[in-house]
Amino acid sequence: MNSVLKITQLEVDFCLNGVIMNSPLRGMNLEVKAGKTLGIVGETGCGKTLTAMAIMGLLPSTAVVRGDIELADHGRVTAVDMARIRGEEIVMIFQNPQSAFNPIFTIGEQLKMVAKRRNIARSEIEKLLISRLTSVGLNDTKRVLASYPHELSGGMLQRAMIAMSLLSSPKLLIADEPTTALDATVGDQVLRLIQELQISEGFAMLFISHDVSAVGKTSDEIAVVYAGKIVETGPTPVVMNNPKHPYTQGLLGAIPSADKARGTLVAISGNVPSKLTGLVGCSFVERCPMRIDRCVDEPPMVKVDEHSVACWRSEQ
Repeated sequence: MNSVLKITQLEVDFCLNGVIMNSPLRGMNLEVKAGKTLGIVGETGCGKTLTAMAIMGLLPSTAVVRGDIELADHGRVTAVDMARIRGEEIVMIFQNPQSAFNPIFTIGEQLKMVAKRRNIARSEIEKLLISRLTSVGLNDTKRVLASYPHELSGGMLQRAMIAMSLLSSPKLLIADEPTTALDATVGDQVLRLIQELQISEGFAMLFISHDVSAVGKTSDEIAVVYAGKIVETGPTPVVMNNPKHPYTQGLLGAIPSADKARGTLVAISGNVPSKLTGLVGCSFVERCPMRIDRCVDEPPMVKVDEHSVACWRSEQ
């Protein structure tokens, strides 16, 4: 199956006056296949959103990015290439839909601005906007187009942002925590909507979330990220049902379910390290209940059954 996105050894350093202050991405390798969804999951501070921003070329000038980013039909892309492709073939929706809209313009005015920038014929814009809003479940299109962002609910605004992102019929959608700002019921509706649109539109998706259950519902493959590196990856059902890395096991152990008796949820002790520059050995060692002496050395990513896992004890 063809890849829409492939990143190899993606690294990010943040520098001040030429001095590296932090290295929050330390060698990310990802592949998103055509028409499929890759879910990235991990706690806050693990590098999920940073990965998306690096792919999109949206990091500040203090960031130094290394590694290869390849897109279908383009091969390896540079920052200049991404500035041209971004918003056309690759688009992103954010966790806070308010951040995607200017509060002083109506939704209709802003959608029209995007459509014009994407070289959509003026005669087709009105028809396209109505079609897109309807496709995301906003059937009262006249009211939505005339509304200012603050006049729509969070769920409606998220749907409007999805409609805006799909105006150019992209090949890849990056969804960064798209349900975090919504209540559970509306969040589930938005997840189902994105999945339905993916089936009808055929785009590939990089789905980012701290919620492993949401990633499990949405993704074909999962990449578990910890401290700027992938520690486990594989087909979603395989990883969800038989996790090999202690961190993945910890994330799944914290999910409430009807099958678990009251009081059996287990939190992962400690916190994600905040400074990763010069970090040696396994980055999870201080929090790991299964650590051994060998964990002072960094474990390689190895294939175990259908998983790829970075843990010295993965085969056990």
